[in-house]
Amino acid sequence: MLSLNERNGPGVFACICRAVTSDEVGAAIDNGAATVAAVAKATGACTRCGICRDRIRGMLGEQPQPCPRVTAAVPAAAVPAAAG
Repeated sequence: MLSLNERNGPGVFACICRAVTSDEVGAAIDNGAATVAAVAKATGACTRCGICRDRIRGMLGEQPQPCPRVTAAVPAAAVPAAAG
């Protein structure tokens, strides 16, 4: 597991909406929070807009997923088709 400073740097906000720092998220992870939901319960991060979800997933060592709110806001016509 990465140290607090290796995750995102000390004092950097992981969640702007709830003013939760990467240090606070890291402490929650170090204290046993192993999912985004557990981090949210411990810190309040990821409980408002959800844009920080990928950052927190990355801190947990998970593969980032598209934010459903951001994905829903992008019209399908604006997304280029995959080359194939």
